[in-house]
Amino acid sequence: MSKRPALTIIPLLCAVFSLGLSACAGLDTRLPEIAAADLETEKERQEIEALTQFQSNTGILLNVGWPVLTANADLCPKTRPSIGIKTHKLQSYPKALRETAGQLFAADDKARIFHIADGSPAALAGFKRGDIIINAEGEPAQLSGDAWEKDLEDKKVNVLRGQETLEITVKAVSACDYNLRLSQSSAINAFADGNNITVTAGMMEFTQSDSELALIVGHELAHNTMGHIPKSIINYVLSLGGTRYTRPFESEADYVGLYYLARAGYSPEGVEKFWQRLATVAPKSINRAKTHPTFPERYLLIRAARDEILEKTKAGDPLLPNFKAGSSQSKS
Repeated sequence: MSKRPALTIIPLLCAVFSLGLSACAGLDTRLPEIAAADLETEKERQEIEALTQFQSNTGILLNVGWPVLTANADLCPKTRPSIGIKTHKLQSYPKALRETAGQLFAADDKARIFHIADGSPAALAGFKRGDIIINAEGEPAQLSGDAWEKDLEDKKVNVLRGQETLEITVKAVSACDYNLRLSQSSAINAFADGNNITVTAGMMEFTQSDSELALIVGHELAHNTMGHIPKSIINYVLSLGGTRYTRPFESEADYVGLYYLARAGYSPEGVEKFWQRLATVAPKSINRAKTHPTFPERYLLIRAARDEILEKTKAGDPLLPNFKAGSSQSKS
């Protein structure tokens, strides 16, 4: 944010200086001229490409995250009924991209279904992209993300599809009450805030399989379910800014998150290699630990947790993390 004011003030300073001692420095070369029509065409092409990639990544994130959120509902402190959809409307997009989003996705001011998770109640019931769910008053329902009604019973829902109104019967299932969100940041990152799980476009590009993406979603889900956000804040304040007191929560999120991955049906085999690959693009974290453990530590912990999960699977034991006696999770 510090760069924007600096860039904004340069023309003003140049104008002031040009009235006084000197003018701003200029270029030493003649740049090729760019036709306005070509610039507009290229702008539209890049907007379409960016939005198309956003659409694809949103669908992948929902498809991978949906099983993680539903398979672990009994371990989540808060749950909600869900049918496995993501809705969108024109206001979901940055202002500069809304015109293109409206043309490309037929987005408008109504909450339309944007994505449907594979194998979800919405998919099995026959919902389609672009459907508008109608509420009891006959108006478009003001859904947000994948929020749904408060009951898990079979429900007949009116849906506007084009000019036709259909009645679809669907039964919601219980899911962890955290929104899956995609950030258009190129940083390889993901984070939780107690209410949401956010994954960046950079992380989507870096992961190489559904299992690796499920590892990331499971890790962030664990931060929310284990109450790590408020715990980290408390530790940070009480330690007067000691970042090392947040590291154990990262390790616990790796451990619990791997169980969430396995319980959702994803294979834990080889997912620890994610940290070896990440070390090649962020080598400082091989030896330096601040808020997070080092990459070698995370690699070895996940590998050990994977072996623990495989042993429990082989023995037919419940796939539950080894919660300490007396913890709230141990009562699940």
